[in-house]
Amino acid sequence: MKRILSIILFAAGVFGVGQAKEQLSPDQTLWFTSPAENWAQQALHIGNGYMGASFYGSVNRERFDIAEKTFWTGGPHSSSDFKSPIIKGGKDKIEEIRKLIVEKKYVEADSLCRKYMVGNYSHYGYFSMVGNLYIDFPESEHPVKDYVRGIDLSTSRGFVEYVQEDTYFKREYFCSYPDKLMALHFTSDKKNKINFNLSQILTYPASQVKKETDGLVFNGIIKGNGLKYCIRIKVLQEGGTVSIVNQNICVEGADQATVLYAVDTEYKQEYPLYKGENPQNNTAKIIKNAGIKGYEKIKNDHIADYQALYNRVKLILKGDELSEKLPTDTRVRQLQNGFTDDSSLKTLWFNLSRYLIISASRPGTLPSTLQGVWNTFEKAPWNGNFQSNINLQEMYWSCGPTRLTECENAYISWVKDLVEPGRKTAEEYYGTRGWVSHSTGNIWGHTVPGDDILWGLYPSGAAWHCHHLWEHYVFTQDIDYLKNEAYPIMKEAALFWLENLTPYEGYLIAAPTVSAEHGIEMRNGSPVEFSTVNGEECAKKIFTVPAYQDIVMIYDLFSNVVDAANALHVDKEFSKNITIAKDKLYPLKKGKYGQLQEWVADVDNPRDHHRHIAHLYGMYPGNMISYTYTPEWANAVKKSLEMRGFGEFGDRWPHTGGNWSAAWRIALWARLHEGNTAMHIFNRLIKENGYENMMSNQSGNMQVDATMATAGLFAEMLLQSHDGFIDLLPALPTEWPEGKITGLAARGGYIIDIEWKNGSLVKAEIKMSKGSVFPVVKVNGTSIADDDSRIIVKQL
Repeated sequence: MKRILSIILFAAGVFGVGQAKEQLSPDQTLWFTSPAENWAQQALHIGNGYMGASFYGSVNRERFDIAEKTFWTGGPHSSSDFKSPIIKGGKDKIEEIRKLIVEKKYVEADSLCRKYMVGNYSHYGYFSMVGNLYIDFPESEHPVKDYVRGIDLSTSRGFVEYVQEDTYFKREYFCSYPDKLMALHFTSDKKNKINFNLSQILTYPASQVKKETDGLVFNGIIKGNGLKYCIRIKVLQEGGTVSIVNQNICVEGADQATVLYAVDTEYKQEYPLYKGENPQNNTAKIIKNAGIKGYEKIKNDHIADYQALYNRVKLILKGDELSEKLPTDTRVRQLQNGFTDDSSLKTLWFNLSRYLIISASRPGTLPSTLQGVWNTFEKAPWNGNFQSNINLQEMYWSCGPTRLTECENAYISWVKDLVEPGRKTAEEYYGTRGWVSHSTGNIWGHTVPGDDILWGLYPSGAAWHCHHLWEHYVFTQDIDYLKNEAYPIMKEAALFWLENLTPYEGYLIAAPTVSAEHGIEMRNGSPVEFSTVNGEECAKKIFTVPAYQDIVMIYDLFSNVVDAANALHVDKEFSKNITIAKDKLYPLKKGKYGQLQEWVADVDNPRDHHRHIAHLYGMYPGNMISYTYTPEWANAVKKSLEMRGFGEFGDRWPHTGGNWSAAWRIALWARLHEGNTAMHIFNRLIKENGYENMMSNQSGNMQVDATMATAGLFAEMLLQSHDGFIDLLPALPTEWPEGKITGLAARGGYIIDIEWKNGSLVKAEIKMSKGSVFPVVKVNGTSIADDDSRIIVKQL
């Protein structure tokens, strides 16, 4: 009790007359009263889409773990005997494999797939890190007072501040997208107090280090791909001196100092070579321009650029005033211990989610990896994949509703780059036209199946990517984008499936495929009805049973392609053929428990708690299944979710919990209009997988997917628009009794403000662009009167 009171008293000082200068807003600032000790759980992150840094805030030594998205190993320059990821032979065996599947000879089909439907990963590579930057400050015998470190989400700035020997010190950190660099700024309220020594340890040591005026240049080669990199560091200071000794930069007696850090490689997102210009030229230009602008101009441009995106949406939840004065880690622990009344902490998560998206994915960059644009390992967990059977897509769920569609451009550009290698994969493995991609992706145009069919025989990756291309149009209504970018890619993905659907029991299925990372346990030739063996363990499992995962994704792709063609008034004959094929897809089935079946065979197991739930894609992110229009199928989805569990860990299911798996469940429960269940799962996610810095993990490794998805999940509780009408407060949780959100987007180009109190709608303002159709509006699925005074419709 004494410890809690001391924290409250300290916080009151911070918010009131204490030494801290930062405004510690309870829903805009992550802040802590001690340095970080653990990267995943406590470090804070800054980024600009190109590069990212994680900082720890120690008083005597600041550390930055620096990553840049093109620091990947592998690729076409990794070896003189570079081997294509394609293993040839699949197209010669594909019909035999499909015949075995139709005949229900799954063991034989599995065996052939393990030989002919796998890819070569010898030069796949992995996301690496640039290195560790250290800034050492003089040791002092004087104690540190009023220490605070944090992130101001409203301006995208990290900070550390404290008082030592009656001097107030402040550090300010950010990564600027306009200037493509990291800026670190050190000040104090007394002159001549800024002293530090800067050094770095590089993951791939530089082959050349040059001294320049007030800075250093590091040139080297990324191990395992042969691409050059260049790092430039420049110090701007007022007062004092700057000296360079060996590979260190020493600042002494300055009034203030700024470190400018630029890094680039010669990678270029262009299949098949992925090689551009020497990075020395680009980094030299970046540092020269930054030196001319100076710190304040760089900072102001950074904030203006960031806020142009961040300020579009604002969520206000009435919270608990005592909790709002506590440091972030204390508030997170309160939630983990069952205190759910700190509603503005959920607003902080909503804002952190958008902050991460803006920081990790911007036009001209690569999409977010599993760790975003941050990494503290030579080899990122799971290679830092662009994992395409849920993770990559989940990271972008927030972009449409919270109007961060520009942040999707990196993802869309990456998908464009997959088309040409995806055509070769379609040709060599399936013998058809069109393009296809599977479950994993890197920066080298990797589209082939995995090297293990359990997780790698997943031909619906391209179909899911195309869903995001279509959603980008539906939210923005950008017809030129649809015509010139999205539709050609979507059409060619649909062409692949038009030529690859397999007749089965009078319908069409996708084959061969494996339900994401999941198989069926067999005993004496029959499925084990109540197996408690983890569904991804390969012994005694069969995998190529036709799965609904692919059927519902193909249905979604075909539907969107037809809608896109209609919007563009093109390809009537192609649309007709797509519609015929869509109508022949194997129909959905309810199993013996009333669940939506995962496979065409009724073998779902009520004791199966696997993390993947791809067969429910038809309800979210797709809209084949609707709470409003197909309630019987929505109930089957609900039953499946109840059987599969709420994403908690279990001894026999060590990977069933985790952040991204919980996030998908949250989205589905929101679509089912069950906000309390959705919020219960979110709170459990934070309890079991959450960290003090508001990040979370999957199987023990920090990943950004669920945190980036959080804004979209919360938006889904407050507004839905996938069924052709605007549904206000469809899944409002009880723990949010009062609040307001402004600037949310609905499909069709509508911008919406919503206010509620005591769990009921107070008013909503709907802004529509000129020429838009007057929207149909409901409240939690219930139709309202045309003259309902709570609803105001205006033109943008």
